[in-house]
Order: sequence, then C-alpha cells, then structure tokens
Amino acid sequence: GLQQKHDAITEIGAVVIKNGKILERFQTFVNPNRHLTPEIISLTGITDAMLRDAPQLKEAIPAFLDFVAGRPLVAHNAEFDIGFIRESCRKLGIDFAPTYVDTLILAQNLLPELGKYKLDIVAEHLQLPAFQHHRASDDAATCGLFLPHFFQNVIT
Repeated sequence: GLQQKHDAITEIGAVVIKNGKILERFQTFVNPNRHLTPEIISLTGITDAMLRDAPQLKEAIPAFLDFVAGRPLVAHNAEFDIGFIRESCRKLGIDFAPTYVDTLILAQNLLPELGKYKLDIVAEHLQLPAFQHHRASDDAATCGLFLPHFFQNVIT
C-alpha cells in the first residue's frame, strides 16, 4: 500500500556498492499478516503465498538495520521508502534517523530533459541493465548504480 501508518512492508532489499560493483545484497520478504491487494500483486509480482512463511516485521527490520550498519541509504523517492522503515521502527521502539540520498531529486535536477522520473525511465536513460522494477533489492541496486552518473554530473 501507500500509507505508512496503515499499510505494511512486504519486502526489504538493500545492496552495498563500491566502485560501481555490488559487493553485498540483502533481501527479505516480510509477512504483513494480511492479504495483499490485487494492485500490489500486479505491481510487485509478490503474492500471499510468497509471504506466508516470511519473517515478521520484528525480525526483518533488525536484520535490515544490521545489514546497513549505519551506512547512508539511497532510494528513489526516498521519503516513501524511508518513511515505511521509520514507521516500522517507531512501532518496534527502534531509533531510526538515517542519512539518505534521494535519487528522484537528483534525477529531477540533473536530467531535466526527461520530464518523467520513474526509476525504470531514469535507468533506461542512463543505459543501466534491465531489472525487476518494484522488487526491493533490484530497485536498491539500480539506485546505487545511478550515483556514479549523478555525481559525475555534479563534479563536471
């Protein structure tokens, strides 16, 4: 869903990228303890069956936080994703105040010619490899691969 206070995380993904290469990957489904809507199933390809035996939020969030280990986060339309993590941490009584970079804002400012800035549109423009859009670790990897392009744009 789209509402942080009422909807639930179904998948968390992250990657560690160094020099344009993915060094580590984290991915977990999260059991939302409710049925997914047809819209979410269509958008993500995630089904209720895939989530049935997935970890609960109280297990998934600490595992994610251990993986990121305080590193800066990168996301496209970051406040959406960070907001869900922040709300989940609040429910679990975990402090969460990350440093993060929003590739949507970078794309809007550095690629004004695009006009539309969905993750897949920006990735295609930057000639990045195809990826499974709306799947957590693929989206995370794509966002990370945006950075060298954007930072090169800022520096030159």
